[in-house]
Amino acid sequence: MKKRKAVLAAVIAAGMLTGCLGRSGSNALNAESSRIFVTGDGVLQTATVETYAEKDYYNAEELKAYLEEAALAYNKAHGEGAVTLDSCSMEKGTARMIFNYKSGDDLSGFAYEYEDKDNQVDSISVHAFSEILGQSETEGISFLKASDGKPAEKKELSHREQSHAVVVESKHPVTIQTEGKLLFVSDNVVIKDQNTVQTAEGKSYIIFK
Repeated sequence: MKKRKAVLAAVIAAGMLTGCLGRSGSNALNAESSRIFVTGDGVLQTATVETYAEKDYYNAEELKAYLEEAALAYNKAHGEGAVTLDSCSMEKGTARMIFNYKSGDDLSGFAYEYEDKDNQVDSISVHAFSEILGQSETEGISFLKASDGKPAEKKELSHREQSHAVVVESKHPVTIQTEGKLLFVSDNVVIKDQNTVQTAEGKSYIIFK
């Protein structure tokens, strides 16, 4: 296992390990850049995307085998199906991979264990907004409307209680893409487009359809 981790870490350090080809569209992972993808059903994926120098070229099939072994090693320690490799590609100086996760704990654990620094979070979970609205109020969280960035009124929030909520804690900003259109975000979150945000250090809330 240590040998597999060493090889994988070396590939990452060389800028070879990253992202995977995803489908286009707001309801599918956009793997043009590194990010975490979240669906309303709680499905979690990561994409990591970097460029590499041609002189550092590794065989794509060998890289795929290393990644599959990394997932297998993690699953042996954490349970079958905790992590699966969705796809991996190396083309024209860009390397991409996508992993699927059984839970937020698996995403967090695997990203830290295999040094996927772009997607490292302390925790990530998906809820019905109604389940965490009271919690966010207790914490004094202020929400902004994704449509215009203006403060959201309590009445507006309560009308969206059946929407989906992502709660993320991290030590540094991460990019998160949601399957559905963004509705509200905590005021420490930067909105990139109608489905994508950059979180802040600490705890962030993302509400989507």
